[in-house]
Amino acid sequence: MKSLSKFLLCPLFCAAVAATATAAETNAYPSDKITVVIPYSPGNGLDLLGRQFAEALRQQMNVPFIVENRDGAAGAIGTLHAARAKADGYTLLFTANPPFLTAPLAVGKPPYDPLKSFIPVARVATAPLVLVVSSKQPIHDVAQLKEFAVKNPQQANYASAGIGSPGQIYGELLNQAMGIKMQEIRYKATGQALLDVMAGNVLTSLISMSAAASHIENGELRALAVGSTQRIAGFQNVPTLAEALGRKDFEASVWYGFLAPAGTPGDRIAMLNRQVAHAAESAKIQDFLHRQFMVRDVQDSAHFSSSMQHELQISKKLVQQANLRAK
Repeated sequence: MKSLSKFLLCPLFCAAVAATATAAETNAYPSDKITVVIPYSPGNGLDLLGRQFAEALRQQMNVPFIVENRDGAAGAIGTLHAARAKADGYTLLFTANPPFLTAPLAVGKPPYDPLKSFIPVARVATAPLVLVVSSKQPIHDVAQLKEFAVKNPQQANYASAGIGSPGQIYGELLNQAMGIKMQEIRYKATGQALLDVMAGNVLTSLISMSAAASHIENGELRALAVGSTQRIAGFQNVPTLAEALGRKDFEASVWYGFLAPAGTPGDRIAMLNRQVAHAAESAKIQDFLHRQFMVRDVQDSAHFSSSMQHELQISKKLVQQANLRAK
């Protein structure tokens, strides 16, 4: 009888094991290409960093990582495309803030909810902004900028790349911190804004350190303060905004990170976070970050989510107070 039982049970057991193995293989992740949506045109800092991570992840996970640029509407077109993708871990959004959190607040009907439409995967880096003026301007520090703005309100303005851009958000926060009202001059792109600041057509701007560094070094721009928490190597004579304003909590920087459509399985989010964190430690990516004046700043999904909730509250208050609406 025992022999008969063994004879009958063995095929059943073996069949169950085979079925389990087949199911595991079927559910293996990832088993196909992963698309990384970047909601801006190719060639900017966000795009370049996203491609660095896509290549590192391709090598680590042994599946293709396809970068898909979907520019338009201050990043909303690509972001909405990613939000509507199937929540299976095969579509990721690589984006930056302030635009990701703030741009939706500046339109009547937000196209997506940054907290409800996505699950944070991992924050990867931050990049400081730098407050600059033309070297032609008689302004050498933040105190002189404030004095000039008070005495010359008609000439007190700052350049930004439009709704939700870092220059706009931190430009308004700077207004509040200094108790002044510099008028915003909006441009379609950072490049033109930078040219007008260098020419002296616009008083000042907060732009990325990577975009400004060469112009500071050749004397076209004068750096008044940097938005990082510490002074930047190679520009040690430039104070931080926290130092210049006497506010130790003031920071002006952009974060970069991966998000997935809401509903993506938690185990896949966890796996992606581990893989992204590992990629961030690679020598190639760390070298890229250094050359772009970026700082590695990896956060897991929970911490990333918490920091976004905090930032969103600040952004909502700022949009209302400064009336940052699309014109």
